[in-house]
Amino acid sequence: MTPFGNRDFERAPAGEGASEYGWEHDEALAQLLDEPSPALPPTHDTRRVVVRMNGGEDVELGRAEGREPAVIIARDMVRTIEEAEAAGEWPLVEDRFLRPGAIVSIDVQRAG
Repeated sequence: MTPFGNRDFERAPAGEGASEYGWEHDEALAQLLDEPSPALPPTHDTRRVVVRMNGGEDVELGRAEGREPAVIIARDMVRTIEEAEAAGEWPLVEDRFLRPGAIVSIDVQRAG
């Protein structure tokens, strides 16, 4: 492991067991987060899921149509952060490792 986290960290494939929290990684959700989303205009119910960092920076995780799908993305990220932190690693978001101690919150916001 380097001072910047484990650069070889990858998400566990679906079906390889659940974490201690009883959660099994959802490969379909991982593909949605990994694939670039088409540039669709936001509707009145489009939600952004962002990781808020110390210093006020927001790192967007994704967008979803409706609150419930956005909450699923947010909860998946919470689990990813918890699992990475328990392993002494930093979670990978896009091409960036985030130090868990620098994360203030994960927010579900209306896109505007």
